[in-house]
Amino acid sequence: MTPTALMGVQMTLSIVLSALVSVWYVSPALNRLPVHSALVPLFLVHALRYLPSSAFAPGQIGPTVPREAMDVIASGDLASAILALAAAVLLYYRVSGSIAAAWAVNIVTSLDWLYAGAVAASNRLATYPMGGNWYIMNYYAPMIGVVHVMIFARLIRERRAPAGMPISRTSP
Repeated sequence: MTPTALMGVQMTLSIVLSALVSVWYVSPALNRLPVHSALVPLFLVHALRYLPSSAFAPGQIGPTVPREAMDVIASGDLASAILALAAAVLLYYRVSGSIAAAWAVNIVTSLDWLYAGAVAASNRLATYPMGGNWYIMNYYAPMIGVVHVMIFARLIRERRAPAGMPISRTSP
């Protein structure tokens, strides 16, 4: 199996696994919470997006890995991590405007996530010695995509709900 095919299989399985855990366990639990409380842990998952910067630690990736691609990915992810942490703090303390901030942060960081994926694919990063970043690309990045969807779904449901109505959904 080629490295690109292996990455495709692993990423697909990671998306499926993350989606199942989300639908079966995480979303039903978070749906019982007010929107501010439900969004905090989702943004905290994104606060780990500084992880790709580990590529710049000595010996973590091969010398042939396109540095420009890693710079783009790592800097975007670091900025996304900081934005996600700020959103989590605003939501936790229920600061006025925190829901608007959650929308803005999730839009910006979703676009960064998509762009980082495009940069990784166009630079064929799966074909280079990525060290621990292989795990980030194949396990954490797919989970981030699922969490983005979860955040958008909760924000949309909250926006559609009548004022004062709790959002709950029965689950199996």
